[in-house]
Amino acid sequence: MMAYETNDSTAAIASAARAGARSARKQQQLRRMQRLTLALLGASLALLALSVLYQPRWPWLRWLQAFAEASAIGAMADWYAVVALFRRPLGLPIPHTAIIPENKNSIGESLGEFVSGHLLTPANIVGKLGQYDGAGLLARWLASPGNAAGVARSFTNLLPALLRAPEDADLRRFFEQHVAPKLLELDAARATGRLMEHVIELGLHRAVFERGLALADRWLARNEPLLREKFAQASRYTPGFFDAYMVRKFLEGVHALVRDVAAEPAHPLRAQFEDVLRELALGLGAAPEYREAVRDWLRELVRTLSNDEDLRRLRDRLATRIEADLAAQDSLLRQYATALIIAVAQGVVRDQPMRDRLNGAWLRLAGHLASRHGGQVATLIAEVVRSWDAAEVAAKVELEIGRDLQFIRINGALVGGTVGVALHACALLLR
Repeated sequence: MMAYETNDSTAAIASAARAGARSARKQQQLRRMQRLTLALLGASLALLALSVLYQPRWPWLRWLQAFAEASAIGAMADWYAVVALFRRPLGLPIPHTAIIPENKNSIGESLGEFVSGHLLTPANIVGKLGQYDGAGLLARWLASPGNAAGVARSFTNLLPALLRAPEDADLRRFFEQHVAPKLLELDAARATGRLMEHVIELGLHRAVFERGLALADRWLARNEPLLREKFAQASRYTPGFFDAYMVRKFLEGVHALVRDVAAEPAHPLRAQFEDVLRELALGLGAAPEYREAVRDWLRELVRTLSNDEDLRRLRDRLATRIEADLAAQDSLLRQYATALIIAVAQGVVRDQPMRDRLNGAWLRLAGHLASRHGGQVATLIAEVVRSWDAAEVAAKVELEIGRDLQFIRINGALVGGTVGVALHACALLLR
């Protein structure tokens, strides 16, 4: 755990350092562009002053004056437009300025609605994810022994903690105070009765009945000597040959009955078995005595799981054995887990129908989540933006796009100067 925490803190520090370096680089680029645009404005004003001063001597400077005048106006107008996005120009309370800070909340809401309504839509997400063979990529990654060993190590390392979880004081307190009372409130009798009704409707009880008959028949056959011995103990005054004869005849009758029931689908025992099951299912769903009996059984089970010393020793013994195995260099448990992961992954890689089913299930889940929680994404974005400081938002946005916005000021100066010269030419033509 300490190693994981150290790695996480180191990664966080490295990430913060990289973010700080990127921010400093962008800040430097923004300041450089701002100085360039300011120098361009100063050059336009200086050129305007020189053209006005020396125009009596050189009349052609009127063209330069038209360029410099329009260039300065364009540069200052675009400076105002750019600054008005982030703050109030010169600190003056001019209407419709500091647009981003003043409209931070509505910008966040609009951004959230745009993301959820146009980007994170089920169609977009499913369409994008559908371009990738997600199941195949994951299976090929897990098929690598190194990757499979890492996953197996992560899972197997959890086993001792899971086995010892019931001994944790906080978990025991939580279970006893919150989980156990709800378990005891559960109407397990009715749920069991309904489950039995479904089993009977599907005809699954017939397979259970036949399997039970076969198991009982084999058990009696294997334990004939034990039955003979018990019969002899119960009947002390009969000769041994008579005991063997009685037990043999009894077992032959049971075997014959089992064969008859197995061969005849309409045998009365089958109907009797089904009637008993239906009666039990009905009683579990309606009779209070069944409900109380099942609740008492649940209460005893909860008490056993919580306080049984034999279970505690068994869990501790298993956890200790697993820890000892995992501490070994050639851990069998880890080897088995790794081999199982590799086998499953390789099977998925080779089995195209299974990959298609897994990809289909993943895409349906992604589409369902996007459809159900898309609105929550919009709300989350709006709430996050609303929680930000207005000045900080403006500073972050300016840091990201401010350098590009300075080109607007540069283009404003150059385009404005060009338009000024064109307008001066048009004025001369009109004269």
